[in-house]
Amino acid sequence: MTVNRDIWILATHTGDAVDETTFGLIAEARDIISREGGSGRVTAVIMGIPEDAAFASLKNGGADRIIHIRHESLNRYNGELFASLLFDLANGRSLSCILLAHNEGRSDLAPRLSAMMNSALITRAMAISFDKENRAVAIRPVSNGYLFEEVVINTDNPPVISYLPSVLSAVNPYKGPVDTPVEIISPEIDECALSARVIKVIKSAPENLSIEDASIVVAGGRGAGKGDAFNILHELAREIGASVGGTRPVIDLQILPFERQIGQTGKTIAPDLIINCGVSGANEYSAGMEKSKNVISINKDPRARIFRFSDLGVVGDLNEIVPLLIERVREVKEE
Repeated sequence: MTVNRDIWILATHTGDAVDETTFGLIAEARDIISREGGSGRVTAVIMGIPEDAAFASLKNGGADRIIHIRHESLNRYNGELFASLLFDLANGRSLSCILLAHNEGRSDLAPRLSAMMNSALITRAMAISFDKENRAVAIRPVSNGYLFEEVVINTDNPPVISYLPSVLSAVNPYKGPVDTPVEIISPEIDECALSARVIKVIKSAPENLSIEDASIVVAGGRGAGKGDAFNILHELAREIGASVGGTRPVIDLQILPFERQIGQTGKTIAPDLIINCGVSGANEYSAGMEKSKNVISINKDPRARIFRFSDLGVVGDLNEIVPLLIERVREVKEE
């Protein structure tokens, strides 16, 4: 029996650009429909008012249709407001599931939405399929990534599923027709009626940004040293607008907090660029960053395992090389 599936994905944007995870979600949804051998369509839901170029990239992103909930209040995330609008939008419509990227904002939104929909919630999913009874089946990591579990979602309402960003393929925007149908919804929003409102947004220094959200990461290992010796990596991060992460030994030595640990027992990241400093490249660490788009590594040992995962490897003392790199970055900025 052919099943018609309508999979919704929640697009995210920063005003001037649509997040790459959005295109990964679209590709994943299309792959799910294709694997099941049925028919269906992918609906991208976007909120707020993105710039024209960003919206055009979404129209080229491969979705079969776009639902645009258009209101300037939605340019800033508000969990209560986003969940309420999405619930009203999905209520009564026929869809198979709602896919989101698992990041800080969506980790707050997903449980709100699933509770309102009286449906199942699966977080940190790596793959989704449907069984013979048309139930969604999710694969997700457990035991700090050492094991995986298969979860059968037994609910009549469409489940809400958040994907690990690291498993979403970095795909180029779809090159097909740009006349993707767009349904525009302009809700009436009374921000004064909300339980919580955004009063002010305070921009954090890039080095304090979550390593999962950062596009550039400077990572330090045991070889980076302790105490003041590690400060040079923070200085590099400030100059290039990067976040700072570390290996498990760095976390165990309390040089960095646990939320900045990269690896199987920490965070799995896929930044545009990661600079590894004094990192040996043990499997526990490399499993957490091997999907980074560009990898630069600095290590005194020419046989260090980290070089296997590097696009550029520099053999030498990071205490000599990193200051030169910082100096060169500053020269480029001045130019």
